[in-house]
Amino acid sequence: MKKALFIINPSSGRQNFLNMVELLTGKLIMKQLVSHIDVVYTEKQNDAKNAASAIKEGEYDFVTAVGGDGTLNEVINGVILSGTKTPIAVISAGTVNDFANYLNLPQNVEDFCEMVSNFKCKSVDVGKVNDQYFVNVLAGGLLTDVGYKVPKELKAIMGKMAYYVEGAKDLPKNLFNTVKLHFESEEYTADVETVVFIVANSRSVGGFKNMASLASVSDGLLDVIVLRKVEFPNITNLLIKILQGDHIKHPSVDYFQTKYLKIEYLGEKEPITVDYDGECFGKLPVEVQVVPGAIQLLVP
Repeated sequence: MKKALFIINPSSGRQNFLNMVELLTGKLIMKQLVSHIDVVYTEKQNDAKNAASAIKEGEYDFVTAVGGDGTLNEVINGVILSGTKTPIAVISAGTVNDFANYLNLPQNVEDFCEMVSNFKCKSVDVGKVNDQYFVNVLAGGLLTDVGYKVPKELKAIMGKMAYYVEGAKDLPKNLFNTVKLHFESEEYTADVETVVFIVANSRSVGGFKNMASLASVSDGLLDVIVLRKVEFPNITNLLIKILQGDHIKHPSVDYFQTKYLKIEYLGEKEPITVDYDGECFGKLPVEVQVVPGAIQLLVP
């Protein structure tokens, strides 16, 4: 039987998920799939990262990240820092949960227990930005700060709709604002008046299932979307194409795949803030690269 560590963010967006986690941990023990479970509840930033980084080789058979994309980000950073290849399981209790939704990871007790019983692991790429790691997305520009601007109470009540409400407040005034950025990679080098840029590891970003429609978590590449300034008559057409997952062909969109990318700010004002996996990372410039097969993920 296996030993497990559960790292739980009790303030994640989805209500009543702790009841499900209690049922799950009990069932894992009762079914004799797991003989021992340690639990860490996070209280502040980096608690999940610190708990995961303290794992020793062979101490646990798997570690479960229970929370939103930000909690998963910390657990992945911690496991990589630990130097172990401890498999990671995911229970999504956040508001959007892009990564888990993209991989169809089980989110109920029976399916999760079946996954642990089968214990199939998948090698998954991660992105590295400067000296930190992200599993799903790095972004900057229009609406990328919505994830950490929305109050936790509003997320708990409204779920994903809270992001749309918060985003709608800023959309009219920001849609025509651009920042001049320099992108440099083997595949694409340009100075661009940019509305938003997205560096994605999976297809699903911000609740849009095909934002990076060519992406795969195991292809050794990152998918980059650069949205240039959009002329007013083209806005509706672009939004429709985003909803359809067909926006990468739009004339205002540059889309490419790469192993390495450097992004610099060319303006005179304060450099824009960069977001990774729904959390604030810092300011430009950044160097981004893919780390193939960096983690082992427990999958159905």
